[in-house]
Amino acid sequence: MRQLIRRLSRVGDDSSSPPASPSSKRRGGGGGGRAVVPEGHVPVHVGDGSEAERFLVRAELLGRPALAELLGRAAQEYGYDHQGPLRIPCCSPAAFRRALADVAADCC
Repeated sequence: MRQLIRRLSRVGDDSSSPPASPSSKRRGGGGGGRAVVPEGHVPVHVGDGSEAERFLVRAELLGRPALAELLGRAAQEYGYDHQGPLRIPCCSPAAFRRALADVAADCC
């Protein structure tokens, strides 16, 4: 899991994603250009189709049980060789936002 987190924290975002500001925890909507991912964060696309949203998640939170379960589901669908931002299509953005808030509240 740690190796996966390290690998993902080094992965840049793809050009189809909107630009992100360092202070942003999540970013949705359209746009183009190369997005900047702050050090220690991982871009995560949550949801499928038109309801998908882009989040910037601190890499240290990805090892928490609630998020690790979602990562496991994404790995089953995409495998570990997926290039670009992490995608979790099996979760709605609202549910991911709640899980992320719970995980962040527990660790900090």
